[in-house]
Amino acid sequence: MRDNRYLHTVPKGATYFLSWCLFATTLANPCKGLAVEQVYYDSSLQRSNFLSFSPSYEKILEEQIKDRRSIFLWRLRFDSEGMQTAQNINSQIVGATGQGRFVYKLMEDLSFNAKVNLRLRSGRTQDLFGDLEPTSGIYPREINLKWTPFKDRLTLRAGQIHQNWFNEPMFLGNLGFPGLQQILEHSPESGKYGLKFITQQLIPTSSTLSSRVADREPTPQLYTSTLQGTYNISSHNFIMASATHYNYSRLPHVVASDSFIYGNSVANPDPNSAEFDFDFNGYFTHVTFEQKISHSFATQVQWSVIKNLKAPDELGEAQAFTLFLYNDFGPWIGGVTLRDYFIEGDAVPAAYNSHLLGHNNREGQRIEVNLESKDWGVIFRASYTKADLLSPRGSRAFDGLQQDDQQTFYFAVETMYDFI
Repeated sequence: MRDNRYLHTVPKGATYFLSWCLFATTLANPCKGLAVEQVYYDSSLQRSNFLSFSPSYEKILEEQIKDRRSIFLWRLRFDSEGMQTAQNINSQIVGATGQGRFVYKLMEDLSFNAKVNLRLRSGRTQDLFGDLEPTSGIYPREINLKWTPFKDRLTLRAGQIHQNWFNEPMFLGNLGFPGLQQILEHSPESGKYGLKFITQQLIPTSSTLSSRVADREPTPQLYTSTLQGTYNISSHNFIMASATHYNYSRLPHVVASDSFIYGNSVANPDPNSAEFDFDFNGYFTHVTFEQKISHSFATQVQWSVIKNLKAPDELGEAQAFTLFLYNDFGPWIGGVTLRDYFIEGDAVPAAYNSHLLGHNNREGQRIEVNLESKDWGVIFRASYTKADLLSPRGSRAFDGLQQDDQQTFYFAVETMYDFI
């Protein structure tokens, strides 16, 4: 296990923080009238994601138009990104993205779902396997059929399934994989707690649905099984925990070749014959605690652990601790996110997780500031990520490229979802 003193203090610090919050809930109605299990905290926040978990403006829109047979939601984003490393990259990219989400009810319990991005990008970069290449095009994020034979109990999906529901970019980035998904849910009418069991049988690909195969190879596979539970401690705080088992198999040579530069241990990094040194079979745990401290201030903490059981102890682990602070300023909501993390070289396949965090073999910090207009439904985002090498591998280079300490600056102006 990597010696990271800050992250090793998380269990003790989290215990103190949770104890304080539980004590705070015994005080005389500090947040009277708030209900975590409901969509709204109060009517003034209808157009806001006050915290990352709930409420959600997208859910509010869906509730308003749930009786329609066809639903179309859209949003716009302008963003710019700059990345620098000491040796390989000096990149500046600007662009605009339009996202459309379409839902059509084929039958009462069967629907077609699609989420597609139209991306326009321009800029300059020293290319690192296309990871930062300022390309434009249409990128499907989700295209599937959703069947709910037992409403609110069983959900089945087939097609391309977006993987952002894991809510951990160290594990999987902004990708949608083709395959199958099954969700079993149980939640009593009181809303005091909720349980989910989610299984997936996927074909891990690139974000463009390319098979990423240099030559004829077996179909790659990713199996995941997740047990997730949520407990509403009181009307203004909750805890959510999940445990996932993941298993990759038969990953393509090209994916192994890309992942070599991103931190994985790979034998012979040539795209036609590259092979990972270790398989990827392990677990991922995620714990979230949210506390609504007053009508205008809330906080959330998250702790994630990834462990690849097929890699050596010094190569197969990742941890992250994230703190969210949000405050309501009337027509505006301001938020700050602080994240400290490390990810060892062979915790997960590096081609599939987030480039903003530097992929694998990294330790770093990230700070993000959000400012959101409730009246206009517009969010301003700015972030800075420092991702240093966890273990120097100066001799591990291919085609003149090698890992290096990385800094990333990001700015975006984004609308909330709206409907037609």
